[in-house]
Amino acid sequence: MDSNVFRYFVETAQSKNYTHAARALYITPQGLQASLRRLETTMGVPLFDSRTGAVELTDYGRAFYRHARSIVQEYDVMEQEIEGLKRSKTGHIRFSGSTGLFNIIPVEIVDEFNAKSKTGAHVELTRTLVDFDCENSLFDKACDFALINDPIDHTMFSSVPLHHDVMFLWASEDSPLASRQSVSCSDFEGITLVCVNPQEFRTSCVVEDTIHNAVDKCTIIHADEMIAVIEKAIAKGVCGLVPRTHAEFFTHEGYRGIPVTDLPWGFSVAYRLDRVLSEQDREFIEFLKSRAVFYC
Repeated sequence: MDSNVFRYFVETAQSKNYTHAARALYITPQGLQASLRRLETTMGVPLFDSRTGAVELTDYGRAFYRHARSIVQEYDVMEQEIEGLKRSKTGHIRFSGSTGLFNIIPVEIVDEFNAKSKTGAHVELTRTLVDFDCENSLFDKACDFALINDPIDHTMFSSVPLHHDVMFLWASEDSPLASRQSVSCSDFEGITLVCVNPQEFRTSCVVEDTIHNAVDKCTIIHADEMIAVIEKAIAKGVCGLVPRTHAEFFTHEGYRGIPVTDLPWGFSVAYRLDRVLSEQDREFIEFLKSRAVFYC
């Protein structure tokens, strides 16, 4: 029996809702229910009763829950102890990041840290991903630390802030807003904006909610990454929303970046809440903190 099924069962029993449990477990509701059905088939008895709408335990389920909860707790303790020993002996740290953030904290710092480490730590850089992929990798323990756009999901992860700033409006010099030293969301009434896809980047969800709360009419179109925001804005002759680095370094004749005072942006290094930090982990976090930049 897959040990994960005990965790699936306990989370579902506690939340009494397949969708909520699946979200907490970072799996699909369909995958969760399929695993629980296989568990019931293995046990030969019904463990859940959802006929009333809420997911309730049967008598068999309550008996299974008492033992499954203990198994999950003991498994977590055992796993943490073994992982702690493994990390202290190897010093190996897997590090990932959301697409674009290595424009601000360059990948070369990994080699710099490895060369300077006094604890024997060795950081391996895994491929860059979007925010939600990074979260899944952390949850599945496919990586140990990840750079993720704020806001961080603190029900699952701890984090250390590394960057605070505001978003920038990427605007043509022909735009009425181009002469301004700064703008706010209330200035976006009636314009078209290109933003990063909110299905991939957590910041975009907050940005779009803030804009819609400030103005009645603002058309938002999406791009898959920040450089694509600039490219699409230029191609369509509209404005885009990008971080400072893109506004300053991806220059284009006839366009300029203008800070948006009420659209904060930043990112943090995140790791699992249940991770017991090793000496090597703490050294790496302190190294990243020394590269932090806070504009506001």
